[in-house]
Amino acid sequence: MKTPLTPLEPVLRALRVHGQRPAIVEPGAPALGYAGLADRVARLMTLLREHGLAPGGHALLVSPNTADALLAFHAVPLAGGVIVPLNPAFPDESLHFLAAHADPCVALVDSAHLGRLQGRLDDLGVPVIAIGAGGGLFERLERFPRAPLTLPAGLDEDGVISVNYTSGTTSDPKGVMLTHRNAFVNLANLLYHLNLRPGHAFLHALTLSHSNGWGSAWAVTAAGATHLTLPDPAELRQAITASGVTHLCASPSLLAPLVDSAAPLRLPRPVRLLLAGTRPHSRLLGSLQEQGFEVLHGYGLTETSAVLSVNDLSETQGAPPQTLTRQGHPMIYSGEIRVVLDSGEAAPHDGQTPGEIVIRSNQTMKGYYKNPRATRRVMRDGWLHTGDLAVTHPDGRIDILDREGDLLNLAGHPFSSTQIEAVLYRHPSVREAVVIGTHAQGGDTPTAFVTLHPGAQVLGRELLSFCAPHLPDYALPRRIQLVQELPKTASGKVLKHVLREQVREKAVAQPAD
Repeated sequence: MKTPLTPLEPVLRALRVHGQRPAIVEPGAPALGYAGLADRVARLMTLLREHGLAPGGHALLVSPNTADALLAFHAVPLAGGVIVPLNPAFPDESLHFLAAHADPCVALVDSAHLGRLQGRLDDLGVPVIAIGAGGGLFERLERFPRAPLTLPAGLDEDGVISVNYTSGTTSDPKGVMLTHRNAFVNLANLLYHLNLRPGHAFLHALTLSHSNGWGSAWAVTAAGATHLTLPDPAELRQAITASGVTHLCASPSLLAPLVDSAAPLRLPRPVRLLLAGTRPHSRLLGSLQEQGFEVLHGYGLTETSAVLSVNDLSETQGAPPQTLTRQGHPMIYSGEIRVVLDSGEAAPHDGQTPGEIVIRSNQTMKGYYKNPRATRRVMRDGWLHTGDLAVTHPDGRIDILDREGDLLNLAGHPFSSTQIEAVLYRHPSVREAVVIGTHAQGGDTPTAFVTLHPGAQVLGRELLSFCAPHLPDYALPRRIQLVQELPKTASGKVLKHVLREQVREKAVAQPAD
């Protein structure tokens, strides 16, 4: 016998089994139990179908991390639809473009963002369901009958469960099509490595629009744990210390404010943290461990249903933070992750020879929505080519260096920008550091952009003097620019191309001295 692999099956089990347990806790609202969650999901399924959601149809979701957004992540696929979450931090132009590109037949939009999209959705003929504070969704749901809480008829595990856009760009849209099978394997990995169980409380610090919260939208429910919503990421510190959090996923940029030495954080209880997105520096990891976080550092992409490899706690207990900066081994069900040379051969496990990360996994996407050319660029010979450069250490752990094309050529020496950033992060005043290279005759010129912790007083030339004993002369930044904020994507990744353009235009970069 064979039944389709889907995260909806364990979700339905949780809705049946954990009726009296708390399911969703939102600031300023009564806790919603699993019985209440089941009731609202069943009614929202009816509402969605009455608004035109057909099997395989796309339902747009534009919302911060709220209880209503979590309802949508459950109700849309159970109604047979495909959820398309867009980050409300995208600019209006991007939201308007992607709203059309995604071909939605219904849209769920948080009332705070409805004014930005209503006109565009009206032009497209897409009916809108207002959600969030002021949306009045709960009151409207009371008027609709419950749909049967069962798997959609004819569900195919290779059918798409979500389309997740990697950015808001209008030039080469990449809507990652993740299947039920992809999401199920991702869910199984999260349950195993995070050890999620009933009674645990998961804080949604990472936006749900980012790879479905790295799959947590369904994994937390499957575990019978409690979803803790965080509509405003700026309130992360308060939420972690006050709401009984046991688990969360986050990127280094989201956690940077927690490691200010002038305002140390002490957790009232251990919190298991899955950290991924960009390479964290060892000081960040060491500080998080000191505060009481149980840190699992991993690697993945939206194209791989998010996190695919991890430095597991069992492998890193007592290990120095430098070991934790590596991205570890494949998760238990993640398949194969290799670092290969240009020839296609595996790079030696010497911790020195760089190559491209390629992936063959049940978590790998079906392709990019309506973008076969981009799909062909990355899916070749049965492998996903990531464009990420890494080395493999003798113990088999991978270690990210840079994106392909970002590796610096400094006086004829290949050098990773992360090596320079790691030195800058040793300075206690540095909150974030990004190093980019601008091409010049004979190689690249490294320039550093740095943000400081609140109240910190340090000059660029002082940071340059701090770096000098720790880097070869050719790798020292020729400019260190102190800035208030770094340009980032909606998911928190630094826009290096923007910084390169600023250096080229000499708009902000000044000599370090």
